[in-house]
Amino acid sequence: MQRAFYIDRLRIILTMLVIFHHTAITFGAIGGWYYFSKPVEGLAQQLLSLCMAVDQSYFMSFFFFLSALLMPDSYERKGFSKFIVDRLIRLGIPLIFYVLIIHPLLVYGIFTYQEQPTGTLFEFVRNMILHHPEPGPMWFVLTLLLFEIGYAMIRHFSKRDYVLPSKGKLPTVLSVVAFMLVSGLAAFVIRLVFPVGKSFFGLQFGYFPLYIGMYIVGVLANRRKWIEQLSPVYVRPWFLVSLVAILAAIVLFPIGMKGGNFESISGGINPLAIFYAMWEPLVCVGFCSFFTCWFSKKFSSRNNLVLAFSSDSYTAYIIHPVILVGFTFLSEQLNVAPLLRFVFVLVVAIPMCFFAARLIRKVPGVKRVL
Repeated sequence: MQRAFYIDRLRIILTMLVIFHHTAITFGAIGGWYYFSKPVEGLAQQLLSLCMAVDQSYFMSFFFFLSALLMPDSYERKGFSKFIVDRLIRLGIPLIFYVLIIHPLLVYGIFTYQEQPTGTLFEFVRNMILHHPEPGPMWFVLTLLLFEIGYAMIRHFSKRDYVLPSKGKLPTVLSVVAFMLVSGLAAFVIRLVFPVGKSFFGLQFGYFPLYIGMYIVGVLANRRKWIEQLSPVYVRPWFLVSLVAILAAIVLFPIGMKGGNFESISGGINPLAIFYAMWEPLVCVGFCSFFTCWFSKKFSSRNNLVLAFSSDSYTAYIIHPVILVGFTFLSEQLNVAPLLRFVFVLVVAIPMCFFAARLIRKVPGVKRVL
């Protein structure tokens, strides 16, 4: 399989979107993050929260889809043992480093900035590791590692022949609708126990039906050559459905979050929880199919600058919490409105994440991991 250059562009944009997502949460949008600054208010806060809901519905699922799209060919080249070792190096080492080093040091820095008691640095870090270990945004890397090891195990122990790809027709309308229904209903059921916002070691299981589903779709898309068959005629109706769903959310989400109440949407047996669970697959399928088609048709040429940014995007993703929190601290020294501080942090943090990533990857031996 030749390099799919459009995936490099999508990877860069999605990484930037992650930084935007967490910047918005920092300044008042709904969601969890390391540090919250003085929030924006009124319409700006409502728009940011709507953007977060739309982002959450598809952008991490899109990451899983793109990863799965590339993964079968990587397995074919490397074989079981080499593939597992490579995944443990590329995903496992950064995950462990984040949990043991970056996360506790970042929290220590935040506590120090807020003048909260911390004790000695060693005591604080040891307590965080032993009693409050968290992967932060590296939950994605942890999940991807589990998915890819699972895929490798199935390939290794299955007697079926997966070597030669077999072209297959694009999913029918009925198949796509069934995918959305199953994903939405599964999310609704899981959120009865794990509502949105409740996590275990950073994993919010209420979102996992789409993560798993889109990962499987990525594997199938690779084997059945779906990307080559995508056309505007096929994806446009699903994208229009997603836009209609967003318009519906503009009306219904404020009802569910009236007075700052998010519980009715996050989970439970109520109409808004059902709507939210079923709404996410509508947006996810529409956005992922549309942008995959668009980029694969319009942005598939080689570009050395794009390749450089794409190579740095993984490192930028890993380090973005440190840079984002740091520039948030800096913005609080500016006597300006929260909305202007949000814009300042966003505009500065994104390029700085990629610049820092480039410097980190120049350290000898780091590119083997990152």
